[in-house]
Amino acid sequence: MPYYEFLTSVIADGIAAAMADYKAQPDKLKGSVAGFEACKGKDPGTLLTVLHEARRRTHQAYADQAENYWEIRCFEAEVEWTCNCVSAMLSNEGLPTIVTPTARGVFKAAEILGVGTGVQA
Repeated sequence: MPYYEFLTSVIADGIAAAMADYKAQPDKLKGSVAGFEACKGKDPGTLLTVLHEARRRTHQAYADQAENYWEIRCFEAEVEWTCNCVSAMLSNEGLPTIVTPTARGVFKAAEILGVGTGVQA
């Protein structure tokens, strides 16, 4: 599966999950959707830049005790999740990763790629 097709699937699945998980928490929903949107069309190097900036903003919001902390934190979490899944795919291809992928990221990448399901991507 081409990189940008994979990335689009991670983002679409993530937005759907955020809408289900945070339907009663508008601040978390807003931040989560914005985090996924910020990843659209980004190559791995640019995703790393987005992740670093998101981490910086979360740290600052925490230090400032910002009223919109959870919006900012959820933005970061979804950028990190996207980088996690993309890194699992990159690792599978023998390419450098953005972050060290977690088991959950590997499972999500495998689900999107159809690995282990008998379906060829």
